[in-house]
Amino acid sequence: MKYIKFLKFGSTLLFLLFIFIYVVGSSGLHEYKLNEKKVLTEQQIKNFENDVNNGVKIDITDYIVPEKNYDNVFTKTNRKISQYISKGFEESFKYLFRYINNSV
Repeated sequence: MKYIKFLKFGSTLLFLLFIFIYVVGSSGLHEYKLNEKKVLTEQQIKNFENDVNNGVKIDITDYIVPEKNYDNVFTKTNRKISQYISKGFEESFKYLFRYINNSV
């Protein structure tokens, strides 16, 4: 009985997650953000070209828009876990291929 409840809860959660991701994807927010970056880049290129034509002293920091850092404890922890898993897989495959190579 507990297994069936867990299965229902899990499938409902997955369905709701799917619906959420679908709605966010279809809303065009990601495309809007990408377009916004493109427009900012084009504006910075025009500013740079104008400054070069006018003979203004050029500093790269005037043309780069700093990225916002949204990292928090969870993202840092997930990144570390992902790196450990990646290293584990890498070492496992190295060992496996070394073993296969020695067998042949």
